[in-house]
Amino acid sequence: MKNLLTITFTVLSVIAYGQTDKTHQIDKELQNCLDSSENYTTSGMSGCVSEATKKWDAELNKKYKQLMNLLPAEQKEKLRTAQREWIKYRDKELEFSNQFYNEMGGSMWTPVAAGKNLDLTKQRTLELEKYISVLSAGD
Repeated sequence: MKNLLTITFTVLSVIAYGQTDKTHQIDKELQNCLDSSENYTTSGMSGCVSEATKKWDAELNKKYKQLMNLLPAEQKEKLRTAQREWIKYRDKELEFSNQFYNEMGGSMWTPVAAGKNLDLTKQRTLELEKYISVLSAGD
């Protein structure tokens, strides 16, 4: 089961984010955590994913602030609005996803459900990072 979930997370990350050559430090730490024999349990895997999600959330907040500092006032307001709407979307998506996986039955779905939050947070972080890269390319 551990190998199946590890492979699933890896494949989904590669497909969703195309990061075959450049693995983010948070993803490396997550993989190391999942590879640790003490985390071969559902609880262990969920804990690894939860910790990685916290790190991605901190990175998201950092990138959001960084981007806000680069934008003119009108774009700052649009980003602020977009971020608030993204948070609403994330919360509703997680509400659905958690219910969906909880109703599947079986403990293996717990880390998969936790992975949804990780994926959403990481994806938004990478989106903000792209905006920063575009703005920084002109420097």
